[in-house]
Amino acid sequence: MYALRYGAEPFRLPGREEQLLLVVVAGFGQEPLLLLTNLCGVRDSQSLWWIAQIYLTRWKIEETFRFVKQSYPLEDIRVMRYQRLKNLVLLMTAAAYFATAFLGQKLKLKILCEKLLIISQRFFGIPPFRFYALADGIPN
Repeated sequence: MYALRYGAEPFRLPGREEQLLLVVVAGFGQEPLLLLTNLCGVRDSQSLWWIAQIYLTRWKIEETFRFVKQSYPLEDIRVMRYQRLKNLVLLMTAAAYFATAFLGQKLKLKILCEKLLIISQRFFGIPPFRFYALADGIPN
């Protein structure tokens, strides 16, 4: 869990007349996160947090597409029509979703079950039918 602090200051780039807003988010790491936006009318903390969430969501999407491009040789596959390329990207995105969301969830459940088996504190080992041990590990 992060202890985040954030604030904003009006900002203008040299040689440009457009007013910008520099949003500073501290607490993710050693250096603060600096976000430059053209949404200048916001100053309350809820709106600033909304701006930070938008940027973080966009970066997650960018990271997902980088993962797809690096994990699946999408650029090595040649197709003759644009529609086929769109279909291929859709298929690769679905495969990436399956790999990250479904399999990741399965791994989390496996870890949770292993922790529950440990917490159950069985004195004479875990019986072949593990559901009893799992039930013992879940507090009432």
